[in-house]
Amino acid sequence: MFIGKSNWTTRLIFGSAVAVFTVINSSQITQAQISGGHADHHHLMVGVDGLETLDRDPFIGLPNPNYNRLSLLFPHQHDPIEVSHFHAIGVYSYTSPEDLTVIPTSSNNHVPEARYNLPPLPLFPGSEAFTGQYISMKTDEHMYSDLKTKPVAHLTDDLDDAYVNAIYNTGNGRWQGLLGENTTIALELVDLTPGLGIANSEGEDLFDAVGDNYIIIIGTGDYFSFTPTFYVAEDAAKMVYSATFRLLDVTTDSSSTPFLPSGTFTLNFQPVPEPSTLFALGTLSLMIFARRGKNSSN
Repeated sequence: MFIGKSNWTTRLIFGSAVAVFTVINSSQITQAQISGGHADHHHLMVGVDGLETLDRDPFIGLPNPNYNRLSLLFPHQHDPIEVSHFHAIGVYSYTSPEDLTVIPTSSNNHVPEARYNLPPLPLFPGSEAFTGQYISMKTDEHMYSDLKTKPVAHLTDDLDDAYVNAIYNTGNGRWQGLLGENTTIALELVDLTPGLGIANSEGEDLFDAVGDNYIIIIGTGDYFSFTPTFYVAEDAAKMVYSATFRLLDVTTDSSSTPFLPSGTFTLNFQPVPEPSTLFALGTLSLMIFARRGKNSSN
């Protein structure tokens, strides 16, 4: 449902369905973080940073540049489960202890997270509304594959679960602040690789362009759910495609003060060949190898 277009272009999309993907093997990410019966909570979350003063080296005692800002969070399950916690993705930060310039992002500002040196999320052949395209989709093999986005407050329904309780209490409750029932959260498109599209589950594009403050409203209150589908044409180059966003509070209720915008964060994708294509490439490689071996023996 479209709700107007001006300098601020907004589109109202609630509860779209679909998700994301990737088959990876990294010694830095344990299987415990991927499995363990907590798949329902391995997705992106929106919180508000409630920490006024930083409490970790090397910035202890300094004002938190991300305080009162919307923040994108990803939960990590660890062993023991009680130390599971959120990672903040692309929050406002200081450049360095020597240079306290505040920048609107952080070194951990990619999905999959840059700190793990993971490849992009794969795009797979689509069907129905996405026939002829490669799309993001949720898989059991990759913990980043669910791009569903929900507010942190939805975790309060499952606090009896040790894992949920642990991530909810990350940083002594740093992210527990409510968005509020009238708060309206939007996603602003900051940058996009040409050829990459972003749609709802029906295949309808969510953004017209980068710039001019094109945004999409993803939910209101503390219990919304939003899931985009990223896509490229089936004949698109098998390269890395990226989309950069930030979260905005576009609440129009004059009785409340909007939360500050989030830092910027980037989602990275790459189409993967169909099995038949992989087989053909493998066969070709074997033929080339065999021919080279024959030539070298002559």
